[in-house]
Amino acid sequence: MKAFALSLVIFLFLMSTAYAAGSKLIFSDVDVKVGGRTSNNLNNNDRIGEDVEPGDNIEFRIKVQNNFTSAENLKIRDVTVKTTIEGIDDGNDLEEESSNFDLSPGSDKRITLKFQSPIEVSEDTFDVLIHAEGEDKNGTNHESEMKLKLEVNKKSHMLKITRKTLSPAEVSCNRKNVQLAVTAINIGTEDEKDVAVEVSNPDLGISAKDRITELIAEPNEPESRFSKTYSFAVPGDAEAGSYPIAIMASYDDDRKRAEDTAQLTVSECAAAKKEASAKPKEVAPKSTDSEEVTVISPTTGRTTAAVVQPVQPAAPEGITVSQESIFSSNAFVAGIIIAEVVAVIVGIVLIAGLFRRKG
Repeated sequence: MKAFALSLVIFLFLMSTAYAAGSKLIFSDVDVKVGGRTSNNLNNNDRIGEDVEPGDNIEFRIKVQNNFTSAENLKIRDVTVKTTIEGIDDGNDLEEESSNFDLSPGSDKRITLKFQSPIEVSEDTFDVLIHAEGEDKNGTNHESEMKLKLEVNKKSHMLKITRKTLSPAEVSCNRKNVQLAVTAINIGTEDEKDVAVEVSNPDLGISAKDRITELIAEPNEPESRFSKTYSFAVPGDAEAGSYPIAIMASYDDDRKRAEDTAQLTVSECAAAKKEASAKPKEVAPKSTDSEEVTVISPTTGRTTAAVVQPVQPAAPEGITVSQESIFSSNAFVAGIIIAEVVAVIVGIVLIAGLFRRKG
């Protein structure tokens, strides 16, 4: 039995060695970008050259190749590439995987997998496992693995504002009870004492300040963070526009500051505008007295005086008032005719009298 067990172990070892040697899916190039710097041409068990800080972006640029020759003419199908950063997220893994693709004999393909380092992360060295897998048309599985080392290095004193949520982010007619949720976290390696957090906007009359006795440097602990929701009302006479609300955390004996802004949009209240436009305009009463108006003639340039006739007061309701000129009345016309007739008769009488005297 012992001989059989030993033979089985040796057989499995040889099979795995032959399998590994026979895998035609290989990593032809691996680069890792941390922040703005890149470590190129990494090999198995290499340490990534750039240290990671909390919140850093990390990109793995992995080129995989089908190592079959054109003579062998075997395509590797459904290839996937997976990268795992082990235990970095409070003991949990971060993992990203590519979509499936095929590789023809001798061809390669570059895959980019992106991560972001947790804000709350321990200062430590973490294993990165890169795994590629596919299958040829004969049903043979092809795999390749690489392990890298990723080191997290943090600053001694570092606070970060991680939340600045406005609710609502835009106000119009209802400008009361606007809420701003703020969170600041100690992401450094040293405890911070006497931390000041301020929220302000002079145009809106917002001014609030809090003092925190201590924020510890232990990641993922309640004592390492400060969270608060500030409530305020936007003044009714605030003009429409965008208002930046400043958020600032002072620490390390007020020598350092973490700063950010939350943008509040104030829109014009359409209902108030409509109500204002619907109000009747006040009309100044017209004067009943005659006014003298100076008129400049456009042709002569001389000034003449024009008289504005007074406006007659309106008659009481139900009473009709007529205004007629004396010159246009029938009595006036009749009087003129009678006067003319009398003048003719008087003239005739006077002429007749003169002729009698001469005779």
